[in-house]
Amino acid sequence: MKKPPLITLPASKSIGNRLLVLGKLFPGIRFDPLPAARDTILLRNALNYPGTHIDVRDAGTAMRFALAYYGLFTSRTVILDGTSRMRQRPVGPLVEALRSLGAQIEYLERPGFPPLRIHPSEAAVQGGEVELDAGVSSQFITALMLVAPGTRQGIRIQLQGMPVSRPYIRMTTLLMQQAGVPVRQTGDSIEVLPPVRPPAKNFRLESDWSAAAFYYARTALTGRPVRLAYFPQPSVQGDAVAEKLFENFGVQTHRAGDILHLGRHAKPLPDKFEIDCRDFPDLAQPLAVTCFGLRIPCKLTGLQTLRIKETDRIQALETELGRVGASTRSGKDWLEIIPPAEFPAFNGRIRTYNDHRMSMSFAVLQSLFPAMQIEDPENVAKSYPGFWEDWEK
Repeated sequence: MKKPPLITLPASKSIGNRLLVLGKLFPGIRFDPLPAARDTILLRNALNYPGTHIDVRDAGTAMRFALAYYGLFTSRTVILDGTSRMRQRPVGPLVEALRSLGAQIEYLERPGFPPLRIHPSEAAVQGGEVELDAGVSSQFITALMLVAPGTRQGIRIQLQGMPVSRPYIRMTTLLMQQAGVPVRQTGDSIEVLPPVRPPAKNFRLESDWSAAAFYYARTALTGRPVRLAYFPQPSVQGDAVAEKLFENFGVQTHRAGDILHLGRHAKPLPDKFEIDCRDFPDLAQPLAVTCFGLRIPCKLTGLQTLRIKETDRIQALETELGRVGASTRSGKDWLEIIPPAEFPAFNGRIRTYNDHRMSMSFAVLQSLFPAMQIEDPENVAKSYPGFWEDWEK
């Protein structure tokens, strides 16, 4: 029997982005391979840019991580800016936390949003204690954690409210601890101390579980088996929960070392599917198209961060799934999808709103709508430049 295709997915940009910041502070921290994702390249360039006007384009992680790094450690005045969409994505809670440490940061246009001008500040390098709204983005928390070991006394972060995307904070903690940085979390408080000696560690990066979710969705809809590499256990990525989630849709995962074998088995599908995505918001889109494609009514909650991503992902899903027959309802942090009894013929173009995950999500539905066209398919370069080549395998 012919083996299913083997796809080597890109290295996790979430891990790579964190290690880029730590490696900037401690050159003994190295990793391989460098994720090919455009977001990671933009962050690397931002951290090493010799000029004064740093453009992170549409990379939200690069904006937040570079803001924390330059806010505490810049030796020259710099401006951080991005695309028009980036100027709509909030950074206020992180700016206020950095200012409380002594950072000198100005809003150049709308308060709470880029572009920003950052001046050198000797006081900021000391570190200290900060309060931070944890309900907007886990990247604000991670950004402060990553720069904390470079300060003189470390940083203690007191979280206000319920954190979103908690597994991403756990990922940051685990990577820093593996590198030798002291991190302690007690209740709503996270303390990061400067290490006794400069950390030195070589990391081999796991493949990206967020990308793997689209292959799980495809197997759920088509039954086609596939093999995915490289996924060691245990994973530091919160989106590894995809393995369990897609069991609801008949997808079984068998492991052979670090390779996942995905196949579909006969299993009754749920009459409806409801889940809180607060801890894994990047899986909301593949879950949504899977439920739609299998004609399973679904309600996804805990989606508040989707409103401030590359696009408003709740609205984007509503609009484009509506064009292929779905009935939808939504609120500030939830989305309900009712698939049609019969799928309509559709040969139109799906808008992707400059969002790489919209392109990959609707690629899953091309098995149902073979004449469907996807607008701006090259936006997948943001996280997975080789997606279309791998998808064709």
